[in-house]
Amino acid sequence: MRKESSTNFSNENTLKEFCAAHKVLMQISGRWKMSILFALTERELRYKEFIDVLPNLSERILTKQLGELQRDNLILKNKDKTSSVYSLSTKGKDFIVLIKSFQSLGRL
Repeated sequence: MRKESSTNFSNENTLKEFCAAHKVLMQISGRWKMSILFALTERELRYKEFIDVLPNLSERILTKQLGELQRDNLILKNKDKTSSVYSLSTKGKDFIVLIKSFQSLGRL
C-alpha cells in the first residue's frame, strides 16, 4: 500500500484516470493471471483442475486471481452441481489474441 501523499500514488491515479492502456495492463497484472488465461485457452477448467495444471499456485492466490479476472470480465464462472467451471469470456479471448501478438513482437 502506498502513502496517498507519495508521488507514485499520484502518478498511478493519473494513469488510472487518463490512460486506457494502463487500465488494460492492470487487468492482466498479477503473477498467475496470464497462466490462468492461457490454461483456459485449451479448455474449460474446474477449480481443482487449476491445481493440476498450475501445481505451484496456492489455492488462496488462485481464488484471488480468479475473482479479479471475473471482476474484469476476462473469465466466466459457471456453477454445476458439484463445482465451479471457468472459461474465457469474449473479452478474455480478445486478450489472448493481443498477448499472442506481443509474443510475436518479442521474437524480433
